[in-house]
Amino acid sequence: MTSNDFNQEGGERRPVTARELRKRKEALERQQKEQPEKERVDQEDKEALHNDPLPDEKAPSEPEKEVLPENPELVFQLLEEELEKVKGEAEEAKKETAKWKKEAEENEERALRSAADLENFRRRAKKEREELAKYAAVPLVEKLLPVLDNLERALEAGGKSEDAKALHQGVEMVYRQLLQSLEEHGLTPIEAEGLEFNPHEHNAVMEVEAEGVEPGMVVEELQKGYRFKDRVIRPSMVKVSS
Repeated sequence: MTSNDFNQEGGERRPVTARELRKRKEALERQQKEQPEKERVDQEDKEALHNDPLPDEKAPSEPEKEVLPENPELVFQLLEEELEKVKGEAEEAKKETAKWKKEAEENEERALRSAADLENFRRRAKKEREELAKYAAVPLVEKLLPVLDNLERALEAGGKSEDAKALHQGVEMVYRQLLQSLEEHGLTPIEAEGLEFNPHEHNAVMEVEAEGVEPGMVVEELQKGYRFKDRVIRPSMVKVSS
């Protein structure tokens, strides 16, 4: 009997009973029997895992085959209906595209017309501004024309009198200075006598018979006409041959 066969309690060793020895023996035998069975189960589990892959590792199953109707005429009818549907959708898309294309072209045309109208308006406005600046002095010149007329009459009357020669010379000097100043700003007399009648520059107030003169010729100027730059501001008052 060894030291393991005794229990130490209170400083004394107690002998192990026969019952306790049998229990130990039975427990040891059960342990020896269970060990091979456990190893066998573990081995079977390993083989099962090796032979059967995990669910996510299984090979993909083959796709199911589409089951077609057994009636070929029904198949053709379904295909024709599908084809007609696709054709209708394509036609609608084509019409819609043509509609949008037409609207885009119309919008582009309107934009071009608007741009052209705007450009024309700018040109007209610019031309009007230039015209206003060019002929801004017309009202003043028109008011001075009667002054020129009176000076001309004074010259005609003074030149006939010997006593009025000095006055005639003074008036003539004023007349020429005034006419020169106005000509520098764009005023020019209109030629009339001896020329063919021009309705744009001449105002015929009388027709007379003139020997040796063709009809429609200006035979006498009653009042001088004037042009300011390229615009007639007063036509010449004339007599015309008939």
